Amino acid sequence: MLHLGEDECVFLAEESLEDLIWLPVTRNIVAEASDFDRAIAVNDRALALYSEAQDLWILMTDLYSESRPVTDLIKCIDCERVNADADDLFQAIVECLSVSLMEGVFCDGCSESGAPRHPEDRISRLESMLKELLGGVLDDGSSVLEVGCGSGIGTMVLRALGINPWAMDIDRCEVCQGLRAGALDPRRTFVLDARLLPRFFSTESFDAVMGFMVGLIDDSNWHIWRDIIVKSSSLSRNTVLYTVYSKREAERIADLLKDRGWDGSLIDNSQSISVYDQWVYLGRKDRH
Repeated sequence: MLHLGEDECVFLAEESLEDLIWLPVTRNIVAEASDFDRAIAVNDRALALYSEAQDLWILMTDLYSESRPVTDLIKCIDCERVNADADDLFQAIVECLSVSLMEGVFCDGCSESGAPRHPEDRISRLESMLKELLGGVLDDGSSVLEVGCGSGIGTMVLRALGINPWAMDIDRCEVCQGLRAGALDPRRTFVLDARLLPRFFSTESFDAVMGFMVGLIDDSNWHIWRDIIVKSSSLSRNTVLYTVYSKREAERIADLLKDRGWDGSLIDNSQSISVYDQWVYLGRKDRH
């Protein structure tokens, strides 16, 4: 994207997608931006600065922020200019953050050891359920966002069905485990509070949005899950699917989304041998 050599080191200024909204490090770099030897602007919203003394590049962007420190800096300095697709830039950022996470760049130490536990019976049940409910709705060309991916059990099932989803979760350690185990794709996995998703994706960006075992949802945390479900679902054009533990949780989701144009159904997927994915909410966009 920057047309640099393979041996060039490029680091992202911020440590997370959420930091790309608030730009804590970027603001400091911009304030001292005279100390660089080369600059490359990307689409006038991202800027790579090279330090010869440190022999590295720092990439900054304000594309996802309401403030414009990078854009304003680009207007004030002499720099080379390149164009890049916004989706390619986002994917490059996601992959950079995922690799840094796997390599322990953001952690002082890791308390997690071994591979994540992905029960075979749950994988089998999820696969059968998705084939039955979505077999004629989604295919290998469908764009899917998985919310609350954890260490990647649902992601593995979707990939087995030919769908390569974007996957996200707020739990950095769970995501790291899934990345290291190969269950999650570093090019399509990110750490983020789901309530911030509309900062990075526009309305109806995906064919479907899914979440496996969202919750537990109760009166004490419903205000949080309500926001998560509404904002996540707004990114789907056609289909949403959420699995939960109880019928009451599924009913809450159904009532919430009914008022927002979704025609939903509840599916009893319960089995005595498992507590996972007992109830399913499947919603279709009401276009009438």
